[in-house]
Amino acid sequence: MSHKIFETPIQIRFAHCDPAGIVFHPQYFTIFNGVIEDFFREVVNVPFMELVRHGIGMPVVGIRCDFVHPSRPGDSCVAKLWIERMGVSSIRFGMTLECADQVRLRMAETVVCVSKQEGMSAQPIPEQLREKMQPYVMDETNTPLALRA
Repeated sequence: MSHKIFETPIQIRFAHCDPAGIVFHPQYFTIFNGVIEDFFREVVNVPFMELVRHGIGMPVVGIRCDFVHPSRPGDSCVAKLWIERMGVSSIRFGMTLECADQVRLRMAETVVCVSKQEGMSAQPIPEQLREKMQPYVMDETNTPLALRA
């Protein structure tokens, strides 16, 4: 693999789960929003609130995911994130959640860089952000996630 992968530990908590004792599917979206927020803070060196202070945002415009195996309270997992495609104003993140060498979830999420001053209109990703993210972008030798959804 010729690109970097951002990894961060995820502890599955009781609060993430439904009465059946498995992660309630919307909780994965909250968990992975946190992973993207961590990526921006730790890799791009720009916390989400700094983006807002500079008049831009990165709202989600699309999510596709496959729930491969259930996760339960107490599971110590690893979230992995990379960039499948970075356009002029959009980024498609590829993400997985893994636990004990088993994929629990595969997800692709697309965000768009928008100007908050201009009615949430798309704008080019600032060059200083693009430069920091570039090492995580897949090249043509890599295959995007194959999702059932």
